[in-house]
Amino acid sequence: MEANLRNGYVATHGDAATTSSPRGVKRHPPQLVKRIRKLIAFGASACALMASLAGGCTGPSQRSESHAATASRRDKVSPDRPDRPERHEGWLGVVLPRQSLDLAPEIAGQVEQVHVRIGDPVRRGQTVATLRAAHDRQELVITEDGLRAAEAEVSRVQLELAEAENRLSSRLAMPDAFPKEEIRRAEIQKEMAAVRLEGARAAAAAQRARVVQARDRLAKAEVRAPADGTVTRRYVEAGGLAGPAQPIVRLIGDSRLIVRFAVPPEEARSLRAEGRVQIAVDAGNVPAVIEWVSPEIDPPSGMVILVAVLDPPSRVKPGSVVRVHLTSAAVRREGAV
Repeated sequence: MEANLRNGYVATHGDAATTSSPRGVKRHPPQLVKRIRKLIAFGASACALMASLAGGCTGPSQRSESHAATASRRDKVSPDRPDRPERHEGWLGVVLPRQSLDLAPEIAGQVEQVHVRIGDPVRRGQTVATLRAAHDRQELVITEDGLRAAEAEVSRVQLELAEAENRLSSRLAMPDAFPKEEIRRAEIQKEMAAVRLEGARAAAAAQRARVVQARDRLAKAEVRAPADGTVTRRYVEAGGLAGPAQPIVRLIGDSRLIVRFAVPPEEARSLRAEGRVQIAVDAGNVPAVIEWVSPEIDPPSGMVILVAVLDPPSRVKPGSVVRVHLTSAAVRREGAV
């Protein structure tokens, strides 16, 4: 084609036109030939430039080698540079009272009155609520009246027995003055009075037992605090139904608070009982002592449950969600079992 360009010819019919045969060849002006030559020269220079750029760029293998070299240099430098200790964010825990109790009546019934409010302190034996027990009160009155009647009967029979004993004694003192039949009758009267006294005493005892039962049922209508504490919840108001399965109020003890938290098994191995931790609260950190570490993993969470005792407890409210942080004393010493 260059030969044709030198001679001013361009093949227009492919293989039909050759440089050796001027037939079928169209002759072009010299200006067009010069432009074509410039285009060819520009294409050659562009190809050279691309080739040089391709040689200067790094391929994927070269980039991987560069990264490997950089990593190697980093590995060589990192041992000389001390690692920064990762900040321990702590474990989530919940502050709970050591003692808590839902107070419920022993019998089912309608609540007549709740005598305490949320936040009120209560003492052991204090009545916190009462149930409606009109029937039990009426039953107690009836049984107490029956007991008084039974005791009066006992007293009357005792007098009869005493009279029969005196009559018999007087006749036995002068046996010649009284016929034997009368003496025998006095003995029988004494024995009958003794039997009636025994029956009266048994009836009085039974009636006394009914009084005790009525008083016990009436006492069960009163819900009393088994220990000192503070009321934290009222489940039922006056007019509601309560029973053994339906408590009326919730009471927490005034003893020290605890925090229950979960730790991953691999971290729990380094913790021990009596170790110290810090409880992060809004007012600052509260010290705590680990009381016990669960010997097994909790199946639902896959964590190990721990309990720590707060000291002092006044800065934290029960039910607060806190974070438990490590201290040096909480970590098991190296080599300890």
